[in-house]
Amino acid sequence: MAKVTWSPQSVEDIAHIAEFYFKTSSNYAENLISSIFSKEELISTFPEIGRIVPELNNKSVREIIFKNYRIIYSIFDENRISVLTVHTSSKPLTDISLFD
Repeated sequence: MAKVTWSPQSVEDIAHIAEFYFKTSSNYAENLISSIFSKEELISTFPEIGRIVPELNNKSVREIIFKNYRIIYSIFDENRISVLTVHTSSKPLTDISLFD
């Protein structure tokens, strides 16, 4: 299993998601965030389970779709994966830089 790390951008993205949903339902927000973080085990065990991000067409940058979010991650090698961003599917990916 590969070690999965969460980039500062992905942690910031999750904080914004939590903040948005906490306004209406703290229970929903907690469950949503927990579910997003739980994808770490899936990615760690099966790194290539996600599809290649179409905008990038780079086989090492993949995504898992969860609810309205794209969990985008990079496979550096068989032992290292980094979640780059948790991006809402309602906005174009070109609005952010994944490799800053």
